Amino acid sequence: MNIKIYKSEDFTPSRWTGGTTTQLAIFPEEADYLKRNFIWRLSTATCDLEETTFSKLPDYDRVLMVLKGDVVLAHQDVRVARLGELEQDRFDGGFHTKSFGKITDYNLMTAKGNKGYLDIIELTEDSKELEFEKDEELERFDVTFYCRDGYATVTAGTETFMLMPGQQMVASFVKGEEVKMSVMGDGTLIRGQIFYDYRPEELGPTVIPTQKTSFEDFKTCIFLANSQFHGAKYIFKSLKTTWYDEALSKGIKKAESLYLTTVVFLLGFLAIAFGGLNTFTEIWQWVLVFAGWILADLFIISPLIYLPFMPKPVKPHIKDINNLTPYEQGVYEAEKGRNERVEKIMKKYKNSSAFRNDDN
Repeated sequence: MNIKIYKSEDFTPSRWTGGTTTQLAIFPEEADYLKRNFIWRLSTATCDLEETTFSKLPDYDRVLMVLKGDVVLAHQDVRVARLGELEQDRFDGGFHTKSFGKITDYNLMTAKGNKGYLDIIELTEDSKELEFEKDEELERFDVTFYCRDGYATVTAGTETFMLMPGQQMVASFVKGEEVKMSVMGDGTLIRGQIFYDYRPEELGPTVIPTQKTSFEDFKTCIFLANSQFHGAKYIFKSLKTTWYDEALSKGIKKAESLYLTTVVFLLGFLAIAFGGLNTFTEIWQWVLVFAGWILADLFIISPLIYLPFMPKPVKPHIKDINNLTPYEQGVYEAEKGRNERVEKIMKKYKNSSAFRNDDN
């Protein structure tokens, strides 16, 4: 069992087109809501307009509970739900959903294939032992508590925790682990029960431990520095089945964006040209010196320029496209369909309201 309590200092409210939102907890903790690479997420939000449209989340199921106010949720071509305070609606994140009414809500999002539930626990001065849902298929189980008002004490095993309004608690268990918890206090506690499988290879990049720079890294940089040109795959046949992961691609872009290899090559070329005017009198001398400079640039200078920008060790970041993890396969497919010219144009308008990402 692992327990964590999130308090106000852990939260960063942000704006969405309908009001404000605050992420309370997310799993994995390094996940990013906008990248849609999380398994589950808890948040609160306000709808400050009488009518708002929710962003679509086709890969997630949602549970929305009203903390304050009344709302009508209209799921286009599916159904309508009228919710009062502490009432909830479960729906597919892919629905085209509009809300009518100014409210504050509590949200649970779970990636499809997993399960999430919310319920209300009315607190009393007497300790109440909790019962939980069961699931024999999914490997992990998280119990969450959000204190809406009043206060709550939660006992898990031999430990007791205090929750105040707005605080979020997450207790994580693995399959087969005993779940024994009790609560008491005065106020309203919202409990979440989340069953899920966690396979890191499906959610994010493979973690490659950092190592000190080695000669093997330098040798790999010789190849990288000399294969960054259009048509390289027709010369280096291995490139047709090779993919560079995000960390390596980022390093290559940094090295290339500064044009350091080109600048150093040209400066060396010019230095030889001007320095040799009063030194070399024979054609073979010029050919020999320029050939030597080109070879030195190809096999020493350019690789040394690349080396500081590359993740270490370098070679494990070079992947065979036939052996990618599900996450890497998704990134690879996205890169194949990417138009960098269009992306540059879109980047100019990233702060425009027309391109804001809703967070509700």
